[in-house]
Amino acid sequence: MLARLFFEFFKISLFVVGGGYAILAVADRVFSGKLKWTEEGELIEKLPVLQMIPGLIAGNTAIYVGHKMSGRLGAAVALVAVALPSFAIFLAVTCGLAYLPMGNPWLEGALTGARCALTGILVGTVWKAWRKNVTGLYGPFAAVAATVAILVFGINTALVLLVAMLFGLGLELRRRTFCSVSAIPLIFLKYGLLSFGGGYVLLPMYMEEFVGPTAPLLQIPPEEFSSVIALTQMTPGPISINAATFFGYRLGGVGGSMLATACLLLPSWILLVWALNSLEKWKTNRVVRGLLRGVRPATVGLLLAATYAFAGMSVWRQSPEGFSVSVLGGVLSALAAVVFLGTRVAPAGLIFACAAIGTLLHRLFA
Repeated sequence: MLARLFFEFFKISLFVVGGGYAILAVADRVFSGKLKWTEEGELIEKLPVLQMIPGLIAGNTAIYVGHKMSGRLGAAVALVAVALPSFAIFLAVTCGLAYLPMGNPWLEGALTGARCALTGILVGTVWKAWRKNVTGLYGPFAAVAATVAILVFGINTALVLLVAMLFGLGLELRRRTFCSVSAIPLIFLKYGLLSFGGGYVLLPMYMEEFVGPTAPLLQIPPEEFSSVIALTQMTPGPISINAATFFGYRLGGVGGSMLATACLLLPSWILLVWALNSLEKWKTNRVVRGLLRGVRPATVGLLLAATYAFAGMSVWRQSPEGFSVSVLGGVLSALAAVVFLGTRVAPAGLIFACAAIGTLLHRLFA
């Protein structure tokens, strides 16, 4: 059973591109089909509960199925299997990134098109997340406040999420009651604990600590960062694992990438294995409901901040020479958002299509 768990999740992660939601959909079909490990639609039905635990959607899905079939060891085996293809492939991409001819106009056109697609995908993701998570009086306030705190005042995103959790907990209790290498483990354990709702939520945190001349850990140029994130969508496996592999490698080589990936996944394994023993009780717990009530609209604010940042790399640019707008970038980003919202086209397909358009029309990006 352990070998079969490893094989099935390794195979799914190896061939499914587009992040945790795509992996969840495929896993639900595979395990409820010929294997009969789950009921049809069971994983989709459990998605709200799986999202209540910090961690990646793909990782939490693997932990759930692995724990159901073989207990804690099965959960660990399935989690390793779903992470391994993503880690190995993106480690190879990261090692070879320095040898890519980044100044080549054709490659730059392709990466710019991919960035436009990612901007559109983020717009679509924000729209979906807003409709689902921003409700009542608190929701819009928290989403806008989180966006302003990050973009205008430069407040640390982890602090924004912590404040939102505490504020939501206060609202819930009130409503119920009265009506470098050594830093890698702590950095990525923190990301693992704060990754509610998928990899896009972590983008502002990555940008805060790794991107730009004032970033405390790495000073990756914004254009390179956006290209790397676009590449995470075009390679198999969860987006966050690909990103952790890249940043861990930059911080500490191959060992750093392994450590970063492991620390990113560890919190979700510990918390979800513990929570699965009393899943329904966890789902209705007042403290958990309060924390989620506070953090869900704030995560939309983080998505808005990430969207604004990526739009600044693809639709407009602020440079010492002045402010400029790319008409083609705006059209591609808007088209990607419309297609993402109105069709079932996978994000990877959108990125490849926009990259092809950017390559063909690369002279317009100069």
